[in-house]
Parts: sequence; C-alpha cells; structure tokens
Amino acid sequence: MAGSVVLGASGGLGAAIVRILAERGEEVRAAVRRPAGCSDLFNGNVEIVQSDADDAASLEEACRGTTRIFHCVNVPYSRWTEALPGINRNILEVARRNRATLVFPGNVYGYGPFQSLPVREDHPRAATGPKGRLRNETEEAFLKAHESGDIRLVLPRLPDFYGPNVTNPLFGGIFRAALDGKKAYWPGNLDQPHDLIFITDAAQATVLLSETPGAEGQTWHVPGPGPVTGREFLTLVFQAAGGRPRIGVWKRNLLRIIGFFQPDVRELDEILHQFERPYVLDGSKFAARFPDFRFTPHERAVRETLDWFRTH
Repeated sequence: MAGSVVLGASGGLGAAIVRILAERGEEVRAAVRRPAGCSDLFNGNVEIVQSDADDAASLEEACRGTTRIFHCVNVPYSRWTEALPGINRNILEVARRNRATLVFPGNVYGYGPFQSLPVREDHPRAATGPKGRLRNETEEAFLKAHESGDIRLVLPRLPDFYGPNVTNPLFGGIFRAALDGKKAYWPGNLDQPHDLIFITDAAQATVLLSETPGAEGQTWHVPGPGPVTGREFLTLVFQAAGGRPRIGVWKRNLLRIIGFFQPDVRELDEILHQFERPYVLDGSKFAARFPDFRFTPHERAVRETLDWFRTH
C-alpha cells in the first residue's frame, strides 16, 4: 500500500513531486511507462511500478490502496485529443474506486487569450482551440465528481515551468543551447512579461495544496517569483552558463513552416498568444493562504537547472 501514487512520475513535475514526498519519508509509488533507469530520478525509498494510464488494468494495479493520486501524465501535443480523453477517464475512475484525493496540476490553456491582467482564478474559460477545450472538459468532469463526493479534487494552475528533468524542446532546448554555446530560441515576442516557475516550487506548492484542508474543489494560481521577459530569461541563462547570449525568435509563420515536418511544433500555434502578449497570473489567493511560501528566485533556479543539465 502507498499513501500517494504519482502517475507520470518520470516527467519533470511528476519526478519532482516524488522526490519531495520521498525526502519527507512518506510512502510513495512512482508509476511510469518505462521503469528502467527511473531510480536515478528519485531520492529515498520509492516504489517504482510500470503502468500505462491508457490501460485501465495496469492503472488500477498501480493505484491499488492509495489515498492520494497525483495526475502528472502527459503526452506529446500532437496526441492530446487522441490520447488524453481516455487517459483522463481511466484516472477519474480509479480515483473514484479508491475514494481518493485527485491532484490535477495544470495550465491556463482553458482561458484562451487573456481578457484581463493579471489573470485571476475566475477568468472566463473561453478557449476555442482543441487543447484549451479539452482542458476545460476534463476539469469539468473532475469537478463534478468532486461535487458529488466521489473524489476530492485539488486543482493548481501553473505557468510554464523549467528545472531539473524538464527536457521539453523549449526549456530543455534553452539550457542545452546555453551550455553548448549555440543559439537559443523563444517563441512569439522576446519583450513581453511572462510568468515562469521553477519545477521544485511547482511541486512543493502542489503537494502543499494537496494536504491543506479546504483547498479542494477550487482553483489555485501558483505564479512563481514574478514575470520576466523572454529576453531577460535567456540572457540570465547564458550569463549563468558563462557565455554570451545568442538569442533567436520563433515567430508564428516560422512555427507553421516547421510544423509541416514536426507535428508537436505545429500544435504550438494554439497557445502562441501566451508568448505574444503579457502572460501574468494573479497569485494573491495562494499568497494569502500560504504567506510563508517562498518561490526560488530565477537566478538561483537557473543555476540549479544548469547544474542538472551539465550532468545529464
């Protein structure tokens, strides 16, 4: 039996949550598709199990006896509409059977282009693109299950994150480029303010919300230490790596051309508005509830991230 199960535990956020729980001495089960080599991601006593979230039987076995399920499963952007609906249904059903707390950390895709700044938790969920609509439909299904008493839902919403084991083409690409002395790319507009959060802070806040009475059934923005522009962030990364900034921009037309050959890049078109305009979340609700929580400054977080990429 495990007190907590982390689904998608080999990803950036999932692995960070596992590490936090294990370092506190809690029983935690890390569910991954490919267990080989995953032990290097975690510290402490972690039970690693093989599980595919699109396979109801293996998911049921991975979650057997748990009281808290962290849903950190993701798939490539190009497979969202194909794969995620079934995965999300499976996870909801296993949470129901266990009468578990379901922790569903996510993003703000469901808002669509922001209608006001900074973005509060009551912003209209007005997305018209497929990823945003899917996010809203999933949250609605989970909230209905919470309201009916079948599960207890914890719903943090996070900005883009970076840090150890965050290896996606954008942020993984930035840190690799800085260490290799190559050009790093930022989508959209280099000079718009953009919230970013260090992966360890995102995991700490997610765990904190999951164990706070009364936090269930509502949305929480967890914005990070404050917005930076793409230019400021890339410059910070290159300077910490000891090199001269080499910065490029992925504009919408270029992404569409690249998208003919790379489907996941094509999918960025729906959310590119987040990089073309200010992207700033209102974190006052979280700050009021957790006044002692401190976000890692970008300067320190960047150094820790570079240290991880140097050895991986």
